[in-house]
Amino acid sequence: MSEETTLDTGSQQVAEPVAAEAVAAEPVMAEPVAAEPVAAPAPEVAPQGSWMDGLDEVYRQNPLINKWETLNDFAKTHLNAQKLIGANKIAKPGPNATDDEIRAVYQELGAPTDPANYELERTEIFDEISFEAFRNKAYEMGLSNKQAQAVASLYEEQVTNGLQAFEQRAEEARFQGEQQLRQEFGPNFEARLNMARSAGQTVMEDPEVFNQIQLADGRVLGDHPEVVKAFAKIAEMIGEDSLVGEPTDFVMSPQEARQRIAEHMRPNTPYTIAGHPEHDAAVAEVLRLRGYASG
Repeated sequence: MSEETTLDTGSQQVAEPVAAEAVAAEPVMAEPVAAEPVAAPAPEVAPQGSWMDGLDEVYRQNPLINKWETLNDFAKTHLNAQKLIGANKIAKPGPNATDDEIRAVYQELGAPTDPANYELERTEIFDEISFEAFRNKAYEMGLSNKQAQAVASLYEEQVTNGLQAFEQRAEEARFQGEQQLRQEFGPNFEARLNMARSAGQTVMEDPEVFNQIQLADGRVLGDHPEVVKAFAKIAEMIGEDSLVGEPTDFVMSPQEARQRIAEHMRPNTPYTIAGHPEHDAAVAEVLRLRGYASG
């Protein structure tokens, strides 16, 4: 091997360490590594079964606890019960409670301590006696002032409606009776009505009873057609000169005139017996009645 070759080889051997040191001194940059996604923790799975599974057996069997379907329902009820603790409570009177004990409960609920303490408005449907009786009954029943007022208002409404209905029926009955008299008395209605009134004033010590006595249908006694017709006949029997009040011409309805004519013309009456002492008077009366019967 030649010297030249030896030198070349040696130079290569010396150069290699220098190159390694240069490489080692130079910093090496690490390549970025992509971060792997971290999975979210799995949600905790609620245990299957009733909310009472964690309770002791003695509580799970208690009907005051196991009637709730969820723990939220139980918690809500518990909170509501806590709100009532310390609130005013009224003991329910037992079956052997005295009247005073029961009345004490009523007063706790708002009933007054005396009937006179009711603040009620006395309307016209209550007189003083009935109003006092109502307050005493309200006190006996333990009604509060508000309850007593509600009952009084309802009573007033019912009485008012009943009176209005009664007055309406009375007016209808009075109108029907007047129409009946107008039909029977005909054009002499007013005159016959005045005769009946005059007779009533004559024979009655207190003729106001005709307006004071109220019949079942609501009419007063003097409005009933049978009463009017009866006193109209009494007026005829008394005679015009004996009646109280202004003189009134005696008139009768066509129907009444025809009835009297029929009575005169019955067999064996003075009208039908020519030789009877009252025959002529009966004939004259029938002629007069025929004038009324013709209207």
